[in-house]
Amino acid sequence: MKELQIRSISGLLYVALLVTSAGWSDLAFFTVIFIFSSLALWEFQRLIHHRSPVSFVLFGLLTYQLFNGNLQPNLHQILLGITLLTSIYLTYCLLAKKEIPTAPFQKSILTFFYLIGSAYFILACVKLEGIQQNSITIIMYLMIWTNNSFAYLFGKRLGKNKLFPSISPKKSWEGFWGGALMCLILGFGFMLLDSNYPKWTFPILALLIVFTATVGDLIQSKFKRQAKVKDSGSLIPGHGGFFDRMDSVLFSAPFVYLFLKFTEYVS
Repeated sequence: MKELQIRSISGLLYVALLVTSAGWSDLAFFTVIFIFSSLALWEFQRLIHHRSPVSFVLFGLLTYQLFNGNLQPNLHQILLGITLLTSIYLTYCLLAKKEIPTAPFQKSILTFFYLIGSAYFILACVKLEGIQQNSITIIMYLMIWTNNSFAYLFGKRLGKNKLFPSISPKKSWEGFWGGALMCLILGFGFMLLDSNYPKWTFPILALLIVFTATVGDLIQSKFKRQAKVKDSGSLIPGHGGFFDRMDSVLFSAPFVYLFLKFTEYVS
């Protein structure tokens, strides 16, 4: 019970900071996400034994250009494509039970297109038109939090059949379906809101997040398994580090962005 209380309090503080900054201004929201993502980037580089200050400079430049609307559209599209391909390759390594390559050059690729690219598209979602200021990004976060929280609770109470025991022994199919159900209910709930997107967008978005958030969590666990560590850091009590906390949103964000841009196009 004490572990759950610590996890809940630190999680609520994390959520409160994100939601408050989102309601305050775009600059505040960008700043908070940039700081959190930079901490996750630092933890990831430490996890794979890769030291590169260039990564932080590049992420800072991309964030600055995106915020000011100066990033070249072609560069934006290329970054999305390579980030998605990197995520698909990591998914292949996970499902095929292959070790993720971490040679020096591959560490740079993973840093740029798994961590920085994914964090960039969390910020890019802020630029999408939604219901209110920064609403699309907050909806993405809320769906991920709902899925992960209820997967944890259902799994802890009812979990018997392991989801991916070689990577994450505590995750269960019961937890997966419990989190998926609650996330889908939330998706149908968002259909009641007046938005720029068709009503069907939100249940489909919920299903997309169920799968991408789960895979993102498992991929991060695979990185930790390869590094032989329990957590990526210790900055968030009950959750580990910022990379532990952001694994799902980092993996989900590029897919969410692509889906919503496609929805804008077809509607």
